Amino acid sequence: MKIDCAECEMYRSEHCADCLVTAVLHPPTGTVEIDEELDSSLRTLSGAGLIPVLKFRPRAESKPPADEKKSDDGEARAG
Repeated sequence: MKIDCAECEMYRSEHCADCLVTAVLHPPTGTVEIDEELDSSLRTLSGAGLIPVLKFRPRAESKPPADEKKSDDGEARAG
């Protein structure tokens, strides 16, 4: 699993400080890869309350509001 904290909805929020990645890596600069073999160990430790759980949530892609339409030049226009 690849994790980029800057791409997380929780980044720099109160939830970020209590996330597994921040607790272990203070948050990292760049992408972190968690190996599948390590994932079960991390789940066990977090389930026992020894480390925080992973709170990574990918940011939702931003979509223009329903009342905006794109013009021929690709710019969003209210309409």
